[in-house]
Amino acid sequence: MAQKPKIQYIGQFYVHGSEARALELEEERKKAKARRPLARLQQVELIYVDPVAVASIIVSVIMLATMITGALALKADWAEYEQMATYVSFLHKQNAKLEKEYREGYDLADIEAKALALGMVPADQLENRTVTVTMPVKEPEPNRVDMIRQHFEDMFA
Repeated sequence: MAQKPKIQYIGQFYVHGSEARALELEEERKKAKARRPLARLQQVELIYVDPVAVASIIVSVIMLATMITGALALKADWAEYEQMATYVSFLHKQNAKLEKEYREGYDLADIEAKALALGMVPADQLENRTVTVTMPVKEPEPNRVDMIRQHFEDMFA
């Protein structure tokens, strides 16, 4: 037996008793959707802003700016430190070179001969004496209260 073809248009266009009103509402909804974007544009939306949240955002932005400023200052200070460290190293090398030239510039034997000719005596030939110095102990000065107490003790003694 051959199957009957399904009739599709019945459910699509046929309206049962109480469903007719639902169809009218559906048509109105379709029309309302067409007008809805305009109504949405005209409607004023109120947004609640929490003052604590706004204050915390402002504080965090200020802290971020402070951190960035500090990091840039630290970077500049570090570059200056490295430049000064290089300069100090150069000065140490130059000082060592100049000290070497200075030490090589005089002869210790010649200086010793001149000193002996002028009458100086070597330190190992001199007599050593030890001198002990004792500092005298300062007597305490009586203050005003001690003077008054002594006065009354002498009066009643």
